[in-house]
Parts: sequence; C-alpha cells; structure tokens
Amino acid sequence: MISKKILIATTNKGKFEEMKKFLEDLPFEFLSVNELEEKFVDPEETEETLLGNAILKAKYYGEKTGLVSIADDGGLFLDALDGWPGVKSARIADTDEKRVAMVLDKLQDKNNRLASFKVSLVVYDPQTKNIFATSGETRGEILQKPFVGGINNYAYNPIFYISDMKKVYAEMTLQEKNSVSHRGKALYKIASYLQHMYTSRNVVVPLGIIIKDGKIMSTLRNDPHNPEYHKKWEFPGGSLEMGETIEENLIRETKEESGYDIEIVSSLDYIHVEDRPDRNYQVCLIPYLCKIVGGDGKFNDQEVVDLKFFDLDDFLNHDLILANDIIYKKILNKIKSLAKSHNL
Repeated sequence: MISKKILIATTNKGKFEEMKKFLEDLPFEFLSVNELEEKFVDPEETEETLLGNAILKAKYYGEKTGLVSIADDGGLFLDALDGWPGVKSARIADTDEKRVAMVLDKLQDKNNRLASFKVSLVVYDPQTKNIFATSGETRGEILQKPFVGGINNYAYNPIFYISDMKKVYAEMTLQEKNSVSHRGKALYKIASYLQHMYTSRNVVVPLGIIIKDGKIMSTLRNDPHNPEYHKKWEFPGGSLEMGETIEENLIRETKEESGYDIEIVSSLDYIHVEDRPDRNYQVCLIPYLCKIVGGDGKFNDQEVVDLKFFDLDDFLNHDLILANDIIYKKILNKIKSLAKSHNL
C-alpha cells in the first residue's frame, strides 16, 4: 500500500472536482496542488504532445512532493483547422474567455464545426519511478456561441456540444460529463490501475439485503464505462475500509447510495468469492439481512440510476449483476424465513 494521499496535479478547481468525483470510491485521499502546504511554480509545458506534457507534470509534482501524482494534458482538436489548437489549447490566450473567443473567430467562415476533445492521463510513483499512461477522446461539435451558465463552465466546455446528450460539457452534471467525456474514459482506466496497484488483493464487500414490508430493495447501478454492471440491479454495498466494521460499512454505504439509514438484523451465513483475474484480485461478497430505520430514499445519482422495492419471488425476473443473481438464488429461502421471523 502507498500513502492514503494521492495528488491530482492541477490548480484548476473545476478539473480537480471532476477527477476527484470520478475517483471518490477508491480508498485514498485526493489532494489538489492548491491544497499543498508548500507552494510550487507550475512547470512549463514544453513537450509537443499531450502525453509528453502529462508525463512532465506528473513527474514534476511527484518528485517535488513524494506523492503518487496524477496529471493530465488535454486539448481541443478542430477538424476544419487541421487539429488546431490541439496541444496548445490552454496556451493560445491567457483566459478561458479569450481562448473560446479565438476558437469561435477562427471557425467563423467554416462550415465544418466538428471537433475532438482528447486527453492523456498519467500516474507517476516517485518511489518506484513507475509511469502509467492512458488516453481518452470524445467527438463533438463547436457551437456558434458559448452556452451561459452550468456547473462545468470552464475551458472550452461552454462551446463543445455532444449530440447524443443534446448538451454542451458546461451544462452537464459531473455524473453526465464523466459518463461521456474524454477525461471520464481515461479516468476509468486510471481507477482500475490504482485499485490494481495500490489496494488490497482481497476485497471484502458486505452487501445489504434490505427488506421492508415484505419487499427487497435494490439499486440500479450507474457505471457507464463498465457495461458488465451498468444499469443492472444490485444490493447496496462497498469495499470494507481499513479500521471499519461491517456494521459501519453497511450503514455508510447504504446511506451514500440509497439515502436510507439501516440496521443489520442477521447474518445470512453465506460468502460469495468472485475472482477478477483481469485486475489481479478477488472480491468476497458477504450478504447481511437489514432493515430500514430512517432516511429519505434520495439516492446518489453519481452511483445509482434508480431505486425500487421488489416482491421477493419477482426480483430474479429482473436484470441483476451476475454475482448478485447467484447470491440471491442461494439465500432466497433463508431471506424469506428470517424476514418472516423478524416481521420485516
């Protein structure tokens, strides 16, 4: 294990919040350059490629701080202008407003407004000198004038329009943007790498089998970069963190995902072990019968698309995540028995 702290090597608050939100399920504390006690002069981005600049920044801050550092370099590539401004996207002017104005001016007499947002993302470990690099790209088009408002209204986000979403980057929620953006595609690979390299190879995940009025609660997972799990029903739960009890974990994870407060009623005496050879670890899924004791059911739309209560026998007719389907078939009779004896 490395230190719990990982540096996201940017001073851009919008970019930092976007990246931190994507990675928040990992058991690390993510810091921005702005949060460092010691202040550093930003490195000059002298490389000719996005990848080169991302490596330069990750190594610079990693060596300065001793922290595993994540850095990116991205750019807007305009089809009609042979990829301009590309790797120089952040340096064609000294403010976001001026940069956007320059792009719109250059495209004023062009019919082709198609463009790509590209990014290179790098993780650098100053202890081992290891570098992991990945990239992402999203196609879109440039509006005639900037969108006003939105929560991601920085850089070129106000003019980059995604037809499938019918929105510009600027007006998307963080969850929406991370599901389609160039950076979101790269961050999915970064998250897998960090989990593979720096977390326990055996992951314990308590699952909440929550019964209310004879029905079972389930959440529809929001995981667009992982089709194996996206928009499939599952039980709330997450990996057990260092120093955390199973009860604390289930209470925290269920509240975060579903908005409900729960209490463990009983162990279900079953463990499902799932090997993940692609990431070199295994997951131990341990279900517990639980009941709702409070909360409002306002689920976290970063992680959850929907939340419903199902009849116990009908639940298997819906599209469950495979491991949850296997577990539920194994413990259904016990759930029925315990739910009846505890008047759930």
